[in-house]
Amino acid sequence: MSLIKKIFDKAGIKRFYPINVNEKVVQIPIHKGLGYANLRNAEPWMLELLRKLGGEEKILLDAGMNVGQTLIAWKTLFPQATYIGFEPNKLCVNYVNGLISKNSFSHCNVEPYGISTETGTTELFMLPKDKGDSTASIIKEFRPDDGRISFKISTTKLSDFDYTNFDIAKVDVEGAELEVIQSVLEVRNDAVFICEILPVYSTEHKSRLERQEKIEKILKENNYSLFRIIKDMPLQLEELTEIGIHSELELCDYIFVPQTKKQEVLSKFK
Repeated sequence: MSLIKKIFDKAGIKRFYPINVNEKVVQIPIHKGLGYANLRNAEPWMLELLRKLGGEEKILLDAGMNVGQTLIAWKTLFPQATYIGFEPNKLCVNYVNGLISKNSFSHCNVEPYGISTETGTTELFMLPKDKGDSTASIIKEFRPDDGRISFKISTTKLSDFDYTNFDIAKVDVEGAELEVIQSVLEVRNDAVFICEILPVYSTEHKSRLERQEKIEKILKENNYSLFRIIKDMPLQLEELTEIGIHSELELCDYIFVPQTKKQEVLSKFK
């Protein structure tokens, strides 16, 4: 970060940078150290995936909204489509509300909670110098050795809200995928999931492996097929019977498709 950027951040001065996403100009706020992640398209594959799965009539539920990276992709592709974002980090929530306002994004709902199987409070473990830490997790042992600090956050069951007609559930919650998937399936069992599940790495990571196996079991019980996203363009899907043990970060993004929508989804990747 340049000296002038550090000065602006320390002084709390908000500024805006225009970027081009999907041939549309988006004004990116930079404020209190937040927003830099939006200045570059770190996941071009996600834009293409949403293009294939989405549409103006579709509703996207975003669990783990962070600073709105998926929001920007969704609203530049489908300006009139509904977006629902859940994020327990209130600094990120305030940032995204400003992003929405600045760009006049319509049909957006932002909720300051982490989706879980219980409504209440828990701890969010974050890197101490990153206010918008995209690797923050409510799972204490997920990254136990990198000097994280904890903050109290609010969690909610999705059934506490009236969000029941979404088409796509994007889940990026750094280890807490199991609880989000369970909570989503309580209210809707035919949405398509886009989900990151970080590698187990080895059998020594027993907690990660157990949680991964529980996810696979729940998906099977609810008649979902599991696909790994192959991010080389054009995007491809690789059907799996299990995620297994691996160490490749490029292989940790998946979609879960209900059997009733399997052929429809697969046809979009031909």
